[in-house]
Amino acid sequence: MGKDKVDLRILKTRKAIKEAFLKLIQTKGYERITVQDIADEAMINRNTFYLHYMDKPDLMEYLCQESMERINVCFNLDIKDREIHAIDKEMFVSSLKEMLKAIEDNIVFMRTMLSQNGQPNFSTHLKEALKDFILSGIGDYNQNQKMKVGLEYIISGLVGVICMWISESEHLVVEEVIEHLSEIHFNNVLDLLKNV
Repeated sequence: MGKDKVDLRILKTRKAIKEAFLKLIQTKGYERITVQDIADEAMINRNTFYLHYMDKPDLMEYLCQESMERINVCFNLDIKDREIHAIDKEMFVSSLKEMLKAIEDNIVFMRTMLSQNGQPNFSTHLKEALKDFILSGIGDYNQNQKMKVGLEYIISGLVGVICMWISESEHLVVEEVIEHLSEIHFNNVLDLLKNV
């Protein structure tokens, strides 16, 4: 019972730190924020911050990693467990829906990271995460130049559309974005994976 209370306090503190951090990024920009700013905004002391994170970059890395893991759970075609030929468009569309839903559930963080004041390399984090997820279980694709070039092209386009949707989500209907992405990318991804 006591353990549950400790866990709840930790979760509440981390939530307060995250919310304070995101608010400060929006108002001051990442570079100008100090740990003291975060602690003041979260209404904790600096020592409490340091119980959870080493420094501001550690907090940023943790939040980016957490965000990518949420997407990882959603966007997985389970290629290692099935034939590449067995992947159908419905599976691909379902993965896209789950991924965009996970992003939408975390839209404040995503939008903040992609803003002018946010993390300059966030789209690169997103790109690398998607590349890892699409290739999970495939093995070493780095030996195949066609695969490397094709994957870079597909992922860059996908991340570009995701970033556009995050920035303009009130103007873009999720279902239309998914339909367009699946029309454009499904056959390209399938063709690329067949060449592994």
